[in-house]
Amino acid sequence: MPIHTQDYRHWEGTLNPQKYTRWWVIAKAELKLLAKRKIVRLIIAIPPVIYIIVHAVMIYLYNLFEAVDFPFKVDSAFFQHFIFRIEFISGLFVAIIAIFGGAGLIANDLKSNALSLYLSKPISWVDYLIGKFAAVGILLTCITLLPGMLLFLEQLLLSDFNFFKENFWIVFSIIGYSIVVTTITSLLMLVFSSLTTNSRYATIGFCAVWFGLPVLHAILIITLRTSKVALVSIWANYDRLGSVLFASDNSYTTHWSITLLILSALTVGCILVLRHRIRAVEIVK
Repeated sequence: MPIHTQDYRHWEGTLNPQKYTRWWVIAKAELKLLAKRKIVRLIIAIPPVIYIIVHAVMIYLYNLFEAVDFPFKVDSAFFQHFIFRIEFISGLFVAIIAIFGGAGLIANDLKSNALSLYLSKPISWVDYLIGKFAAVGILLTCITLLPGMLLFLEQLLLSDFNFFKENFWIVFSIIGYSIVVTTITSLLMLVFSSLTTNSRYATIGFCAVWFGLPVLHAILIITLRTSKVALVSIWANYDRLGSVLFASDNSYTTHWSITLLILSALTVGCILVLRHRIRAVEIVK
């Protein structure tokens, strides 16, 4: 019998697209793709692990030799500086993970026209954005939130109960500060990735803002001799907000609410740009 005369049964199952977890399919696929690239695994894993181990050793030595006058102190500022400090090295690690983990997330989809394929499925632009954000956000969480909590736990185990009694609130500060750094950095990286079809150009744009603004900040401080110019630097805004969350000393004259407003505006601006770039493909398809 010719195949065109055969009868086929219709599928009688129920389609369950899992509306609230569709973004995880995208995030999981991106993480698996990154894990297959050896160079990415090495660059993303080795420097942060060394950075974490160094801080773990510092906590151990600080508690083991209490009589020694160390150049550092394990207090709230210690955990703030671990997550993100105004100095170069911490910002470098965050940038490395953001670049190698997120520079090509949207740019590669635009280059291969995979974005229109994504949106042709029962996936909205919100699902797509959350999936891409989760991929780079999970990587950044592995150098901010998770090790920060583990280091705090190490300090609790090595110190007496009084430390926990006086500093239990640091847990919430670690969570809040990690969310701020991870969210804004991830969105900023995705914005530059969405503006081009070449991940190299996305990297250049991100580095220009990430490293260029702190340099501009340093130049303006020397020229104008005022800490108010900190508003132009993402790093300084992070540090200003962190000094509030961790109740640490700072030399900023601007109120923390202005910093919060700037970071909130930056977050909203990144989301609007990403929405426009993604929905442009969704409308054209």
